[in-house]
Amino acid sequence: MEDKKTNKPQVEKTPSWLKTIQLNSWEAELLISALLLYTLFQIPDFLEMWALQSFERGSQLHKLFGIIEKAIRLLSFGYILHILVRGIWVASVGLSYVFPKGIDATSLKFKGKFKKELTNSGSLVKMVLRLEELSSIIYGISFIFFGTLVGFASFIFSFIFFFELITPLMSENTYMGGVIGILILFYFLLTILVFIDFLTNGYFRRKNWSADWFYYVALIFRVVTLSFLYRRSLLVLISNTKGWRSYLIPIVVLIITGGFVYLTKSIRDAKEEAYYIKAALGEYISSNYENTRNNTDRLVATIQSDIVHDNTLKVFLKDLDAFGGIHLFEGKKLEKGKWDRLSSDSVTFYFKKRLNIRIDETRLDSISWFKTQHPRSYEFGFTSFIDISKFDGGPHFLKIGIDTTGMKEVAKDIVEKDNYSLQTISNIYFIYDKP
Repeated sequence: MEDKKTNKPQVEKTPSWLKTIQLNSWEAELLISALLLYTLFQIPDFLEMWALQSFERGSQLHKLFGIIEKAIRLLSFGYILHILVRGIWVASVGLSYVFPKGIDATSLKFKGKFKKELTNSGSLVKMVLRLEELSSIIYGISFIFFGTLVGFASFIFSFIFFFELITPLMSENTYMGGVIGILILFYFLLTILVFIDFLTNGYFRRKNWSADWFYYVALIFRVVTLSFLYRRSLLVLISNTKGWRSYLIPIVVLIITGGFVYLTKSIRDAKEEAYYIKAALGEYISSNYENTRNNTDRLVATIQSDIVHDNTLKVFLKDLDAFGGIHLFEGKKLEKGKWDRLSSDSVTFYFKKRLNIRIDETRLDSISWFKTQHPRSYEFGFTSFIDISKFDGGPHFLKIGIDTTGMKEVAKDIVEKDNYSLQTISNIYFIYDKP
């Protein structure tokens, strides 16, 4: 709003009740953060299981929920950081009450730069105020990061959905295909403009020649990217940051969201690496047994129990995409993520060629595999029923690995990692209690 006499923006008067809430907002922040954290820790695993159970493997909806899962984990990380800063803030408030003068530099008798550091550090009151600002900012920008990642997922999904929807029309009608192709190119150019505008804190929104037409472009992309949920919070942060630092905000947002996605993948890879190293050493891994594993355990391969009381070993092997997307079957254009297009007979054929499955030193070449999902985690994979009646009772090892015989050197290099080898995927110890 503007003052009609001075044409200057009017400063909206803050109600007294809102001032009271602002002063005591930390109470609500801590309570909401704690409650949300408890909930948010449960949601990602539930979403992953629900997506695996509800959607086709490799589908766009399945991938979309994967990004949403990462966004929720990013929001959880923000709330954890907020609680930690608030914890330091509460400790500082308590110390400022007991010791209002803060650090007594004279009694410490520090010299040189150490003394100057104490002098410049300020009082506990200033520290409390800075922590108050920092914790409130962290609480606010956590949702900005969450919204940015979800918005990116929404944009990618909408583009792919639109493209898949019109692909049949393009193939049926050459003229229509050309028109749609031009529209896609135009949409792509608009996407680049919106991205430039985002990185420059509103370049096209600040210019007279572009503000009018770009407004309608922005409206469309607010819906597509869901930016209407977090746009105002981001603008508040940018508009209250002075100078060149404001231009770093969108870059930092992109770096943090992208870095978090990469970090979660690295953590997942580290867990896999730890599993493969233990498997190579022949260690007892509880996640290899259905009767001892938890839903949160890393799933690679399992049998029904560490003590097998019947003549059949039920083996579940997770989707081979879990092993680094290796092109196992040379001579066939079997791309990563295309296992859903294979029949169980085809899977059996490929497994016989490229998997080395043994009990102790006896190689098993005549077993069959069936495409399935894990009954508890709903992760995609393959099941086999192995007849072990010809083996003696007592301890045995089920060994599953990639057979590199006949592989090209490039493929062998993928199998041979720095710290472990995928020639041993699982090394499962069990005791056969022969009937």
